[in-house]
Amino acid sequence: KRLELSMELCSEDHEYNLDYPSDITVWINGIEAGTWTCPSDFGGRRGKYNPDWWPDKNTQYGMLKTWILTESGTYLDGELTNSLSIKDYHLSQNAYISVRLGIKEDAKHVGGINLFGDCFGDYPQNIRMKFVF
Repeated sequence: KRLELSMELCSEDHEYNLDYPSDITVWINGIEAGTWTCPSDFGGRRGKYNPDWWPDKNTQYGMLKTWILTESGTYLDGELTNSLSIKDYHLSQNAYISVRLGIKEDAKHVGGINLFGDCFGDYPQNIRMKFVF
């Protein structure tokens, strides 16, 4: 009935840069689920869960983003990104579900990506995929 994919991420520049947007796209089983324009490679304050050895000059935290596939469409943080239903992603076609993050070649903002785990950034979680049956 529903798939939720959430992660903490942000743009990537050398060290950090508060004015550095990136158009970050998620594909599930090779099908585009939506693009988020991250406004920044966040820094200037420490991430809540960063280890002591992580330098202050580096990227510190991101934003928690959630892509949701439902029977009525695909959403990013509650906003409709496309009309594809969860069935259109063919989740049971393979023994696995492919998830890919990237920047499209023709993106307006072609910065990179920082992806945080449970011991970095502001949210104590790794990439999380949740299913509702």
